[in-house]
Amino acid sequence: MAAKPPAKGYWQALPEFIQALVADSFHNFVFTGPPNQTIDRPIPVSTDNTRWVPVPRALTKKGFAEGSEGLINLWCLLDSDDKIIDRIIIKQIHPGCQRYEDSSNWKDGNVGGEPRECAMANSVWTALATDNRKHVLDCLGYGDCKGEPRWRYRLYFEFSEHEDLSRMIEAQREGQSSTGQKRKADDGDTLFPEAFLWYLLESLAKVVVAMDQAGDKGGVLHGDLQAANIFFSAPDSKRFSLYPIPKVADFGSSRNLGDSGVRDRSDVVRRDACCMLFAPPELARINDGVTWEVKDGPSATLSNKTNVWQVGMLLACCMRLRPYLPETDWRDVPQMHWETPENEQLRFGKKRGRTELSRKQMCHENSKYNSVLINIVKLCLHFDPVKRPSPSSLLRGVQKYMKEAVAGVENYQSVEGEADDDIQPYKLLKKKDDRYKIGKQFD
Repeated sequence: MAAKPPAKGYWQALPEFIQALVADSFHNFVFTGPPNQTIDRPIPVSTDNTRWVPVPRALTKKGFAEGSEGLINLWCLLDSDDKIIDRIIIKQIHPGCQRYEDSSNWKDGNVGGEPRECAMANSVWTALATDNRKHVLDCLGYGDCKGEPRWRYRLYFEFSEHEDLSRMIEAQREGQSSTGQKRKADDGDTLFPEAFLWYLLESLAKVVVAMDQAGDKGGVLHGDLQAANIFFSAPDSKRFSLYPIPKVADFGSSRNLGDSGVRDRSDVVRRDACCMLFAPPELARINDGVTWEVKDGPSATLSNKTNVWQVGMLLACCMRLRPYLPETDWRDVPQMHWETPENEQLRFGKKRGRTELSRKQMCHENSKYNSVLINIVKLCLHFDPVKRPSPSSLLRGVQKYMKEAVAGVENYQSVEGEADDDIQPYKLLKKKDDRYKIGKQFD
Protein backbone atom coordinates (compact mmCIF):
# COMPACT_ATOMS: atom_id res chain seq x y z
CA MET A 1 0.00 0.00 0.00
CA ALA A 2 1.43 3.37 -1.00
CA ALA A 3 2.39 5.76 1.76
CA LYS A 4 0.26 8.82 2.27
CA PRO A 5 1.54 12.31 3.10
CA PRO A 6 1.34 13.38 6.73
CA ALA A 7 -2.31 14.25 7.29
CA LYS A 8 -3.57 17.46 8.75
CA GLY A 9 -3.19 17.15 12.51
CA TYR A 10 -6.15 15.37 14.09
CA TRP A 11 -6.60 18.22 16.55
CA GLN A 12 -6.65 20.86 13.81
CA ALA A 13 -9.17 18.81 11.84
CA LEU A 14 -11.71 18.76 14.69
CA PRO A 15 -14.72 21.08 14.37
CA GLU A 16 -14.19 24.45 15.99
CA PHE A 17 -16.92 23.97 18.60
CA ILE A 18 -15.39 20.64 19.69
CA GLN A 19 -12.00 22.31 20.03
CA ALA A 20 -13.58 25.04 22.17
CA LEU A 21 -15.21 22.50 24.50
CA VAL A 22 -11.97 20.55 24.87
CA ALA A 23 -10.00 23.74 25.46
CA ASP A 24 -12.37 24.86 28.21
CA SER A 25 -12.22 21.48 29.91
CA PHE A 26 -8.42 21.41 29.76
CA HIS A 27 -8.08 24.96 31.07
CA ASN A 28 -10.44 24.35 33.98
CA PHE A 29 -9.28 20.96 35.20
CA VAL A 30 -7.93 20.77 38.76
CA PHE A 31 -4.14 20.63 38.52
CA THR A 32 -2.24 17.70 39.95
CA GLY A 33 1.27 16.50 39.18
CA PRO A 34 1.85 13.85 36.51
CA PRO A 35 0.34 10.47 37.43
CA ASN A 36 3.56 8.93 36.11
CA GLN A 37 6.54 11.07 37.08
CA THR A 38 9.71 10.33 35.11
CA ILE A 39 12.15 12.92 36.54
CA ASP A 40 12.75 13.24 40.26
CA ARG A 41 11.74 16.86 40.64
CA PRO A 42 9.45 17.93 43.52
CA ILE A 43 6.00 19.03 42.33
CA PRO A 44 4.17 20.53 45.32
CA VAL A 45 0.48 19.85 45.87
CA SER A 46 -2.03 22.54 46.74
CA THR A 47 -2.38 23.25 50.46
CA ASP A 48 -4.33 25.66 52.67
CA ASN A 49 -1.70 28.29 51.83
CA THR A 50 -0.92 27.45 48.20
CA ARG A 51 -2.88 26.76 45.04
CA TRP A 52 -2.26 25.87 41.40
CA VAL A 53 -3.98 28.12 38.86
CA PRO A 54 -3.94 28.21 35.04
CA VAL A 55 -2.69 31.39 33.44
CA PRO A 56 -5.36 33.46 31.66
CA ARG A 57 -6.05 32.77 28.01
CA ALA A 58 -6.09 35.48 25.38
CA LEU A 59 -9.52 35.95 23.84
CA THR A 60 -8.27 34.70 20.48
CA LYS A 61 -6.47 31.62 21.85
CA LYS A 62 -7.61 28.25 23.12
CA GLY A 63 -4.60 27.84 25.40
CA PHE A 64 -1.22 29.21 26.36
CA ALA A 65 -0.05 27.80 23.02
CA GLU A 66 -1.46 25.52 20.34
CA GLY A 67 -0.01 23.01 17.89
CA SER A 68 -1.23 20.70 15.16
CA GLU A 69 -1.96 17.92 17.66
CA GLY A 70 -3.24 19.76 20.70
CA LEU A 71 -2.92 22.44 23.33
CA ILE A 72 -0.38 23.69 25.83
CA ASN A 73 -1.31 25.37 29.11
CA LEU A 74 0.76 26.84 31.92
CA TRP A 75 -0.10 26.42 35.58
CA CYS A 76 1.42 28.53 38.36
CA LEU A 77 1.66 27.62 42.05
CA LEU A 78 0.76 30.66 44.18
CA ASP A 79 1.44 31.32 47.83
CA SER A 80 -1.02 32.96 50.22
CA ASP A 81 -0.07 36.38 48.84
CA ASP A 82 -0.65 35.25 45.24
CA LYS A 83 3.06 35.31 44.44
CA ILE A 84 4.36 32.71 41.99
CA ILE A 85 6.48 29.98 43.57
CA ASP A 86 6.43 27.29 40.85
CA ARG A 87 5.33 26.72 37.25
CA ILE A 88 4.50 23.65 35.18
CA ILE A 89 3.62 23.29 31.50
CA ILE A 90 1.11 20.61 30.44
CA LYS A 91 0.89 19.57 26.82
CA GLN A 92 -2.40 17.85 25.97
CA ILE A 93 -1.96 15.86 22.77
CA HIS A 94 -4.80 14.63 20.55
CA PRO A 95 -3.10 12.39 17.95
CA GLY A 96 -6.26 10.74 16.69
CA CYS A 97 -7.09 7.03 16.51
CA GLN A 98 -4.50 6.00 13.91
CA ARG A 99 -1.51 7.57 15.63
CA TYR A 100 -2.72 6.69 19.11
CA GLU A 101 -3.06 3.01 18.17
CA ASP A 102 0.33 2.99 16.40
CA SER A 103 2.53 0.97 18.76
CA SER A 104 5.68 2.71 17.48
CA ASN A 105 4.47 5.90 19.19
CA TRP A 106 4.73 4.28 22.64
CA LYS A 107 7.64 3.02 24.69
CA ASP A 108 8.25 -0.70 24.07
CA GLY A 109 5.16 -0.76 21.84
CA ASN A 110 2.82 -0.59 24.83
CA VAL A 111 -0.14 1.41 23.51
CA GLY A 112 -1.55 3.64 26.24
CA GLY A 113 1.63 3.37 28.32
CA GLU A 114 4.48 5.87 28.19
CA PRO A 115 4.35 8.13 25.10
CA ARG A 116 7.44 7.90 22.91
CA GLU A 117 8.08 11.65 23.16
CA CYS A 118 8.48 11.38 26.93
CA ALA A 119 10.60 8.22 26.80
CA MET A 120 12.95 9.57 24.13
CA ALA A 121 13.43 12.94 25.81
CA ASN A 122 14.30 11.27 29.08
CA SER A 123 16.64 8.74 27.49
CA VAL A 124 18.67 11.66 26.10
CA TRP A 125 18.38 13.60 29.37
CA THR A 126 19.69 10.55 31.25
CA ALA A 127 22.61 10.10 28.84
CA LEU A 128 23.85 13.62 29.57
CA ALA A 129 26.28 14.33 32.39
CA THR A 130 24.39 15.77 35.36
CA ASP A 131 25.70 19.31 34.78
CA ASN A 132 24.61 19.17 31.12
CA ARG A 133 21.04 17.93 31.62
CA LYS A 134 19.95 21.55 31.68
CA HIS A 135 20.28 21.49 27.87
CA VAL A 136 17.24 19.23 27.38
CA LEU A 137 13.81 20.49 28.40
CA ASP A 138 12.73 18.44 31.41
CA CYS A 139 9.84 16.11 30.57
CA LEU A 140 8.59 15.57 34.10
CA GLY A 141 6.10 12.83 33.36
CA TYR A 142 2.92 11.78 31.59
CA GLY A 143 -0.63 10.70 32.24
CA ASP A 144 -4.31 10.77 31.25
CA CYS A 145 -3.64 8.37 28.38
CA LYS A 146 -7.18 7.92 27.07
CA GLY A 147 -8.04 5.82 24.05
CA GLU A 148 -11.43 5.78 22.36
CA PRO A 149 -13.20 8.17 22.06
CA ARG A 150 -10.80 10.84 23.36
CA TRP A 151 -7.50 9.67 21.80
CA ARG A 152 -5.36 11.87 24.00
CA TYR A 153 -2.56 11.95 26.55
CA ARG A 154 -0.75 14.61 28.58
CA LEU A 155 2.93 15.43 29.03
CA TYR A 156 4.32 17.59 31.82
CA PHE A 157 7.30 19.93 31.32
CA GLU A 158 9.36 22.54 33.07
CA PHE A 159 8.57 26.12 32.05
CA SER A 160 11.19 28.13 30.14
CA GLU A 161 10.55 31.83 30.59
CA HIS A 162 12.73 32.93 27.67
CA GLU A 163 11.48 32.69 24.11
CA ASP A 164 12.45 30.00 21.61
CA LEU A 165 15.34 30.49 19.19
CA SER A 166 13.19 31.78 16.34
CA ARG A 167 11.87 34.59 18.53
CA MET A 168 15.30 35.35 19.93
CA ILE A 169 16.50 35.78 16.35
CA GLU A 170 13.60 38.12 15.64
CA ALA A 171 14.49 40.13 18.76
CA GLN A 172 17.88 40.90 17.21
CA ARG A 173 16.28 41.99 13.94
CA GLU A 174 14.86 45.45 13.32
CA GLY A 175 13.16 47.14 10.39
CA GLN A 176 11.29 43.96 9.43
CA SER A 177 10.74 43.51 5.71
CA SER A 178 7.72 41.81 4.19
CA THR A 179 7.81 38.27 2.83
CA GLY A 180 9.88 38.06 -0.30
CA GLN A 181 11.43 41.53 0.12
CA LYS A 182 15.22 41.54 0.25
CA ARG A 183 16.69 42.98 3.42
CA LYS A 184 19.52 45.51 3.14
CA ALA A 185 22.80 45.74 5.01
CA ASP A 186 21.67 48.86 6.89
CA ASP A 187 18.35 47.45 8.10
CA GLY A 188 19.43 47.88 11.72
CA ASP A 189 20.03 44.24 12.68
CA THR A 190 22.02 43.60 15.83
CA LEU A 191 24.06 40.46 15.20
CA PHE A 192 24.40 37.76 17.82
CA PRO A 193 27.65 38.10 19.78
CA GLU A 194 30.05 35.37 18.68
CA ALA A 195 30.43 34.19 22.28
CA PHE A 196 26.72 33.37 22.36
CA LEU A 197 26.98 31.39 19.12
CA TRP A 198 29.83 29.28 20.52
CA TYR A 199 27.85 28.66 23.70
CA LEU A 200 24.77 27.64 21.71
CA LEU A 201 26.83 25.39 19.44
CA GLU A 202 28.55 23.74 22.40
CA SER A 203 25.18 23.18 24.12
CA LEU A 204 23.63 21.59 21.03
CA ALA A 205 26.75 19.48 20.45
CA LYS A 206 26.51 18.12 23.99
CA VAL A 207 22.92 17.08 23.31
CA VAL A 208 23.68 15.34 19.99
CA VAL A 209 26.50 13.45 21.72
CA ALA A 210 23.95 12.32 24.33
CA MET A 211 21.58 11.32 21.52
CA ASP A 212 24.38 9.19 20.13
CA GLN A 213 24.75 7.47 23.49
CA ALA A 214 21.10 7.24 24.53
CA GLY A 215 19.35 3.93 24.97
CA ASP A 216 20.64 0.60 23.79
CA LYS A 217 19.58 0.69 20.15
CA GLY A 218 22.29 2.68 18.40
CA GLY A 219 21.36 6.18 19.48
CA VAL A 220 18.48 8.58 18.92
CA LEU A 221 17.40 10.58 15.88
CA HIS A 222 15.66 13.80 16.96
CA GLY A 223 14.10 14.31 13.55
CA ASP A 224 12.86 17.88 14.02
CA LEU A 225 15.63 20.15 15.29
CA GLN A 226 14.23 23.52 14.25
CA ALA A 227 14.46 27.00 15.76
CA ALA A 228 11.02 26.74 17.38
CA ASN A 229 12.15 23.61 19.25
CA ILE A 230 15.13 25.24 20.95
CA PHE A 231 13.95 26.87 24.17
CA PHE A 232 15.82 29.03 26.65
CA SER A 233 15.63 29.23 30.43
CA ALA A 234 17.15 31.45 33.12
CA PRO A 235 20.97 31.76 32.83
CA ASP A 236 23.39 29.61 34.79
CA SER A 237 25.02 31.94 37.32
CA LYS A 238 28.24 29.91 37.21
CA ARG A 239 28.86 29.81 33.44
CA PHE A 240 27.74 32.10 30.61
CA SER A 241 25.59 34.08 33.04
CA LEU A 242 24.94 36.67 30.31
CA TYR A 243 22.97 34.18 28.23
CA PRO A 244 19.85 32.09 28.82
CA ILE A 245 20.42 28.33 28.83
CA PRO A 246 19.63 26.61 25.48
CA LYS A 247 17.33 23.61 25.79
CA VAL A 248 16.43 21.07 23.11
CA ALA A 249 12.73 20.26 23.19
CA ASP A 250 9.96 18.38 21.34
CA PHE A 251 11.09 14.80 20.86
CA GLY A 252 7.75 13.93 19.27
CA SER A 253 9.42 12.94 15.97
CA SER A 254 12.40 11.20 17.55
CA ARG A 255 13.25 7.56 16.90
CA ASN A 256 15.75 4.98 18.04
CA LEU A 257 18.12 4.62 15.11
CA GLY A 258 18.41 0.89 15.81
CA ASP A 259 14.68 0.24 15.48
CA SER A 260 13.48 -1.58 12.40
CA GLY A 261 12.81 0.67 9.44
CA VAL A 262 14.35 3.83 10.88
CA ARG A 263 17.76 4.09 9.20
CA ASP A 264 16.32 3.12 5.81
CA ARG A 265 13.45 5.65 6.14
CA SER A 266 10.51 3.27 6.02
CA ASP A 267 6.93 4.50 6.39
CA VAL A 268 7.35 4.62 10.19
CA VAL A 269 9.71 7.58 9.66
CA ARG A 270 7.80 9.03 6.73
CA ARG A 271 4.80 9.56 9.02
CA ASP A 272 6.81 11.69 11.46
CA ALA A 273 6.80 15.47 11.32
CA CYS A 274 9.93 17.32 10.26
CA CYS A 275 9.84 21.04 9.52
CA MET A 276 10.90 21.15 5.88
CA LEU A 277 12.58 24.54 6.36
CA PHE A 278 15.15 22.70 8.52
CA ALA A 279 15.10 19.32 6.79
CA PRO A 280 18.48 17.69 6.11
CA PRO A 281 19.02 15.81 2.84
CA GLU A 282 18.05 12.54 4.54
CA LEU A 283 14.62 13.85 5.64
CA ALA A 284 13.74 16.28 2.84
CA ARG A 285 10.67 15.49 0.75
CA ILE A 286 9.38 17.02 -2.44
CA ASN A 287 6.20 19.05 -2.16
CA ASP A 288 3.89 16.03 -2.29
CA GLY A 289 4.98 15.38 1.31
CA VAL A 290 5.74 11.73 0.53
CA THR A 291 8.57 11.31 -1.97
CA TRP A 292 12.08 11.57 -0.58
CA GLU A 293 14.12 14.22 -2.34
CA VAL A 294 17.25 12.03 -2.16
CA LYS A 295 16.44 8.50 -3.25
CA ASP A 296 19.77 6.71 -2.90
CA GLY A 297 23.36 7.04 -1.70
CA PRO A 298 24.68 7.96 1.78
CA SER A 299 22.19 10.84 2.08
CA ALA A 300 19.32 8.37 1.82
CA THR A 301 20.22 6.75 5.15
CA LEU A 302 19.47 8.22 8.58
CA SER A 303 22.28 8.31 11.14
CA ASN A 304 23.68 10.27 14.06
CA LYS A 305 24.99 12.73 11.49
CA THR A 306 21.44 13.67 10.56
CA ASN A 307 21.26 15.39 13.95
CA VAL A 308 24.60 17.10 13.22
CA TRP A 309 23.28 18.60 9.96
CA GLN A 310 20.33 20.15 11.77
CA VAL A 311 22.65 21.64 14.40
CA GLY A 312 24.58 23.25 11.54
CA MET A 313 21.39 24.69 10.06
CA LEU A 314 20.39 26.19 13.42
CA LEU A 315 23.77 27.93 13.70
CA ALA A 316 23.58 29.15 10.11
CA CYS A 317 20.21 30.74 10.89
CA CYS A 318 21.77 32.48 13.89
CA MET A 319 24.80 33.73 11.95
CA ARG A 320 22.53 34.90 9.12
CA LEU A 321 20.05 36.30 11.67
CA ARG A 322 17.09 34.57 10.07
CA PRO A 323 14.47 32.37 11.81
CA TYR A 324 14.87 30.19 8.70
CA LEU A 325 17.00 30.67 5.61
CA PRO A 326 15.48 32.14 2.43
CA GLU A 327 17.28 29.39 0.49
CA THR A 328 14.69 26.97 1.91
CA ASP A 329 11.55 29.11 1.70
CA TRP A 330 10.57 27.54 -1.63
CA ARG A 331 9.30 24.65 0.47
CA ASP A 332 6.84 26.86 2.34
CA VAL A 333 5.84 29.95 0.30
CA PRO A 334 4.40 30.55 -3.22
CA GLN A 335 6.91 31.02 -6.01
CA MET A 336 5.98 34.69 -6.40
CA HIS A 337 7.37 35.28 -2.89
CA TRP A 338 10.64 33.39 -3.25
CA GLU A 339 13.43 35.58 -1.98
CA THR A 340 16.22 33.50 -3.52
CA PRO A 341 16.62 32.58 -7.21
CA GLU A 342 16.07 28.89 -7.89
CA ASN A 343 19.72 28.24 -8.77
CA GLU A 344 20.75 29.50 -5.31
CA GLN A 345 18.10 27.61 -3.34
CA LEU A 346 18.96 24.67 -1.12
CA ARG A 347 17.63 21.67 -3.04
CA PHE A 348 18.92 18.14 -2.60
CA GLY A 349 17.70 16.52 -5.79
CA LYS A 350 20.77 17.88 -7.65
CA LYS A 351 18.80 18.82 -10.75
CA ARG A 352 18.15 22.38 -9.59
CA GLY A 353 19.62 24.67 -6.98
CA ARG A 354 22.51 23.65 -4.75
CA THR A 355 22.99 20.85 -2.27
CA GLU A 356 25.14 22.88 0.15
CA LEU A 357 25.19 26.47 1.31
CA SER A 358 28.07 28.71 0.31
CA ARG A 359 30.00 30.50 3.06
CA LYS A 360 28.27 33.73 2.03
CA GLN A 361 24.85 32.12 2.46
CA MET A 362 25.67 31.14 6.05
CA CYS A 363 26.43 34.60 7.42
CA HIS A 364 24.81 38.02 7.66
CA GLU A 365 26.42 40.46 5.24
CA ASN A 366 27.56 42.65 8.15
CA SER A 367 29.06 39.81 10.19
CA LYS A 368 32.73 39.27 10.96
CA TYR A 369 32.51 35.89 12.63
CA ASN A 370 35.64 33.82 13.14
CA SER A 371 36.43 31.67 10.10
CA VAL A 372 36.86 28.65 12.38
CA LEU A 373 33.26 28.94 13.55
CA ILE A 374 32.05 29.24 9.97
CA ASN A 375 34.16 26.24 8.93
CA ILE A 376 32.68 24.06 11.70
CA VAL A 377 29.13 25.00 10.70
CA LYS A 378 29.91 24.38 7.02
CA LEU A 379 31.26 20.91 7.88
CA CYS A 380 28.02 20.09 9.67
CA LEU A 381 26.05 21.08 6.57
CA HIS A 382 27.82 18.77 4.11
CA PHE A 383 25.39 17.07 1.77
CA ASP A 384 27.29 13.81 2.22
CA PRO A 385 26.90 12.55 5.83
CA VAL A 386 30.29 10.84 5.59
CA LYS A 387 31.95 14.27 5.39
CA ARG A 388 30.13 15.66 8.42
CA PRO A 389 31.78 15.41 11.85
CA SER A 390 30.50 12.79 14.24
CA PRO A 391 28.74 14.17 17.33
CA SER A 392 31.76 13.54 19.55
CA SER A 393 34.17 15.03 17.00
CA LEU A 394 31.93 18.09 16.70
CA LEU A 395 31.93 18.65 20.46
CA ARG A 396 35.71 18.21 20.71
CA GLY A 397 36.29 20.72 17.92
CA VAL A 398 33.91 23.27 19.40
CA GLN A 399 35.47 23.08 22.85
CA LYS A 400 38.95 23.29 21.38
CA TYR A 401 38.34 26.43 19.33
CA MET A 402 35.79 28.33 21.42
CA LYS A 403 38.13 29.25 24.29
CA GLU A 404 39.50 32.46 22.81
CA ALA A 405 36.13 33.62 21.50
CA VAL A 406 34.41 33.28 24.89
CA ALA A 407 37.25 34.57 27.06
CA GLY A 408 35.92 37.16 29.49
CA VAL A 409 32.33 36.10 28.84
CA GLU A 410 32.22 32.45 29.91
CA ASN A 411 33.01 33.19 33.56
CA TYR A 412 31.62 36.71 33.80
CA GLN A 413 29.40 37.07 36.86
CA SER A 414 26.49 39.29 35.93
CA VAL A 415 23.83 40.88 38.08
CA GLU A 416 20.38 40.84 36.51
CA GLY A 417 19.73 44.09 34.71
CA GLU A 418 23.32 45.29 35.10
CA ALA A 419 26.59 44.73 33.25
CA ASP A 420 29.98 46.42 33.08
CA ASP A 421 30.50 48.78 30.16
CA ASP A 422 33.05 46.51 28.51
CA ILE A 423 30.61 43.58 28.54
CA GLN A 424 27.72 45.47 26.89
CA PRO A 425 28.64 44.38 23.31
CA TYR A 426 28.29 40.74 24.37
CA LYS A 427 24.70 41.06 25.60
CA LEU A 428 21.61 39.92 23.69
CA LEU A 429 18.49 41.84 22.76
CA LYS A 430 16.69 38.89 24.30
CA LYS A 431 13.01 38.33 24.68
CA LYS A 432 11.77 37.14 28.03
CA ASP A 433 8.31 36.45 29.36
CA ASP A 434 8.41 38.07 32.81
CA ARG A 435 4.68 37.74 33.39
CA TYR A 436 5.14 34.47 35.27
CA LYS A 437 8.49 35.02 36.91
CA ILE A 438 9.13 33.28 40.24
CA GLY A 439 8.34 35.72 43.04
CA LYS A 440 6.13 37.93 40.89
CA GLN A 441 2.56 38.83 41.83
CA PHE A 442 0.13 36.77 39.76
CA ASP A 443 -2.31 38.88 37.74
